[in-house]
Amino acid sequence: MKMSVLCAILVPLLAMVGLTHQMDADIQTMKQLYKNTLDGYDTRIRPINNQSAAVFINTKFTPQSLLEFDTSEQKFSMLGYFKINWVDEVVRWDPTTFGETKEIKAYDGHGVVGTSTDLAKVLHNGFVHWEPEGIYSVVCNVDIQYYPFDEQVCVITYYVSDETIRTVVLDHYLNVDMSEYSENSAWTIASTRRSRYLMYNTYHIDIEFRLQRRANFTTFTLIMPLLMLAFLNICIFLVPIGSGEKGSFSITIFLSYGIFVTIISDTLPHNSLQVSFFVLFIVILLILSVISVFYTIIQAKIVAAVGDKECPWTIFKPGRRAKGPDEVERIKDNKEKEAFETLPEQEEEEEVYTWSMFLEKLDIVLFVLFFIVIITTTAVFFWMLLRHASRDNPEPEDPSPTLAYPTTTTATM
Repeated sequence: MKMSVLCAILVPLLAMVGLTHQMDADIQTMKQLYKNTLDGYDTRIRPINNQSAAVFINTKFTPQSLLEFDTSEQKFSMLGYFKINWVDEVVRWDPTTFGETKEIKAYDGHGVVGTSTDLAKVLHNGFVHWEPEGIYSVVCNVDIQYYPFDEQVCVITYYVSDETIRTVVLDHYLNVDMSEYSENSAWTIASTRRSRYLMYNTYHIDIEFRLQRRANFTTFTLIMPLLMLAFLNICIFLVPIGSGEKGSFSITIFLSYGIFVTIISDTLPHNSLQVSFFVLFIVILLILSVISVFYTIIQAKIVAAVGDKECPWTIFKPGRRAKGPDEVERIKDNKEKEAFETLPEQEEEEEVYTWSMFLEKLDIVLFVLFFIVIITTTAVFFWMLLRHASRDNPEPEDPSPTLAYPTTTTATM
């Protein structure tokens, strides 16, 4: 669920071009300052006098905007910048010697992190503050099981390349700074978390973003029309057999489901390991639509072939009122009396129970059955999604630093 972003943080200031806010020093003094501090600077040597000791690097990530989260390509892009601090014991000077100049600004000519024009501020006591800005893209494993009420986790991992814990100690102070973040219209950041761990004998830092989809748009543009279409589907059984519109109506509903499947397939990742409940819901409705189309075709064929003929299946035939026990006994006692009657009773001719009448009753039964199936399926679908969406968010992380190292400078930024 994470993709490492290689960040060579410990790249000392290369190809330095400096500026100054101090107006007391003339240009020759500033040229001499840069010459004394930066000429001959060897980037292969760590900026610490005791080369057996480790360099402490303190970082803090500040996200500014979620530029892109493509769930189909599983690509997560965040605009932000790092606040990186360390002490360079090589670049130091006496401010009184250089016209009370206490800081200079320079840029990293490589641009490994951020851009090549990101300025770093260096104080006279060696304290370096660098804020490289850039677009950091990672690959996330998207879990679309609860789409559109899904929650995704994307992790930006960074570390110091080609260094070990004996040479560099990397840290992320407190939690992620969200003060400059601009809300995204499609996703909301539910929580952030930072963690540090040891891998390959060097420190790695994970910046975890827990994202929740804003489901209002999907609810009103996909789910609600789909439910309306589902209830239109069962109305097929209310269309009279002889109207001639029953078949075209059922096929139109079926084609509408096909359009929804196409829209969803373009939104969800094709290689997901989980099956979305929303896709299963559409498949169930699609199966019901296929059954209704198949039934409508078979029904039209039967009506055209034997619609006026007698139906042997009398399960839906309205029967006469059943005789009670007292009435049966009374008829039995009067059996002899009825035998002497001179006028025979004329039997009522019964109406022929045809196939068309049988299919009309079957339509009502299928309408009720499909209605129950759709209501049950919809209730289960929303119960599972809302149950997942209403789960409690994880407890916020204790904002304590991951590493308490001794303060090497008292400079303030």
